[in-house]
Amino acid sequence: MIILGVHDGHNASAAILVDGKLIAAIAEERLTGDKNEYGFPRKAIAGCLDLAGIGMADVDRVALGTKSLPPKYFMTRRNVTFTVDDYWREQREYWYPKLYEGKSPNYLELFNHHVDPDWFPYDRSLIAHEDDTDGMLAARIALIKSELNVTDEQISVHDHHTCHAYYGYIACPRRDRPLLVYTTDGGGDATNGTVWIGRPGQPLEELARSANCNIGRIYRYATLLLGMRPADHEFKVMGLAPYGSEKHSETAYQVYAETLKVDGLKFTYGTEPKDHFFHFKDRLEGQRFDNIARALQTRTEEILVEWLTNGMNQTGIGEIVMSGGVAQNIKANKLIWEMDGVENLFVPPGPGDESISIGAAWYEAVLQATEAGQLLDKIKPLSHAYIGPYFSDDDIDATVAKLPAGLSARRAGPDDIGALLAEGEVVARFGADRMEFGPRALGNRSIIADPRRHEVVQFINSAVKMRDFWMPFAPSIKTERVNDYLINPKNQDGCYMTLGFDTTPLGEDHLAAALHPFDKSARPQFVSVDTNPEYHAVISAFERLTGVGAVLNTSFNIHGEPIVGRPKDAIDTFGRCGLRYLALGGWLIGKV
Repeated sequence: MIILGVHDGHNASAAILVDGKLIAAIAEERLTGDKNEYGFPRKAIAGCLDLAGIGMADVDRVALGTKSLPPKYFMTRRNVTFTVDDYWREQREYWYPKLYEGKSPNYLELFNHHVDPDWFPYDRSLIAHEDDTDGMLAARIALIKSELNVTDEQISVHDHHTCHAYYGYIACPRRDRPLLVYTTDGGGDATNGTVWIGRPGQPLEELARSANCNIGRIYRYATLLLGMRPADHEFKVMGLAPYGSEKHSETAYQVYAETLKVDGLKFTYGTEPKDHFFHFKDRLEGQRFDNIARALQTRTEEILVEWLTNGMNQTGIGEIVMSGGVAQNIKANKLIWEMDGVENLFVPPGPGDESISIGAAWYEAVLQATEAGQLLDKIKPLSHAYIGPYFSDDDIDATVAKLPAGLSARRAGPDDIGALLAEGEVVARFGADRMEFGPRALGNRSIIADPRRHEVVQFINSAVKMRDFWMPFAPSIKTERVNDYLINPKNQDGCYMTLGFDTTPLGEDHLAAALHPFDKSARPQFVSVDTNPEYHAVISAFERLTGVGAVLNTSFNIHGEPIVGRPKDAIDTFGRCGLRYLALGGWLIGKV
């Protein structure tokens, strides 16, 4: 059976399953160039079909993730188009009048400058008003039918958090034992937290579902209060948190501690806010930015630890899977896997909404298997994250043949790149293998450098990334050297850059520029010769010259843009930034 998974909310994506095996998954933003792309993932669908070598006539079912999405967010492409100023205006002129003054402001009138009638591909006649989620669902289904030439009977629509849960569950390579699966995010289909049990060969059993698990929502609006873009820059707040003072963050901590509380596997409030923006804005006035970040992160960690502890105590299960946007909180994940009672923590690549398409497809596969009386053993877990587009040598050669003026090209292999890194150069890498899935670059769409050299941090920040000074980079470490550099007593798998680790003295030395500047922790990628032989070879070449079995790794993109998706995007981005070298497949591109 062939199943096409579709996610058409923010961070839109598509995925293809063939007989339970995930063949491809692509985020639409990588192909359109618009970060956090919203709406029907036309290009990602075409890309997945191409990678699978099939057409839509071969597809048996289309699984659409998320039932309830407001038309106003489609019409404005909110997560794509909104600036920080727009989000503040949304609070002041839409939500405050609505929640505190009993008024009914019109969202589309407020943000008409973001409405592009030529972009909106949905049938407006099916949509009664800007909040008509039922009409929007009908329009979404109608578009799928017309664009993909499928029938109503071929389309299924699945709950948002069920998709999150099944993405984490099926992706996990440890499904031969009972698993405790958690999902939490800013919200989807009137839910923001769930708990499930997964037993070998069986569908998930739901234990709890909550609309009060507002960890993600509180974090989202704290991000905006600190002048950063919500649903995009939460990782910056997390990175800022260690700089706050325990003593001076106490006032802000109490503001957060008196609100959201854990109640078994669900949530309640001490002081219940009328909203999650103005409530905290008023009470945090005058508090320093770094202390707010520390207080927020501390309370987030406490809530997650208590919630997971309750689940482990109730079920006796210590194998944990986490999915949903909050599962991208690396600092919290580090505390969780270190907890007594936790045997293993698995967080898949891209656990936020970009993976809803995969979760929808996998859940549909589970339903089909269950209906047929089959176990889930044929639905294979994720073995690596390289499930995106592939560009052949011919594709890359054709791009190199059209290099703009000012660029030169020569053939080069891992030894050449390793030598450049050893000399202190910073190299963008567009690997000849398939693109990685999720928001973390895992070597094939990365910028890499010598992880010992602090000066490369400033160079990358000024030349390419325009990152905030407090934000850390990350190390890609050969699996053979992990125990040299990281403290990992439970043998956690860090292949997806979704877990945090403390470092050994040698790790602090060899990985100095790729660690968090304040606490020296790492958000590593473990690189094995089996999953990415070319990238492993580059690191090995660098190691032979320096003795260091790792490189500094950050995503290959300019700040505010998606990670590069195609060879021509790599050339364009390279030309617009201050980097001197780009490894594009088997070519080394330089600036004349």
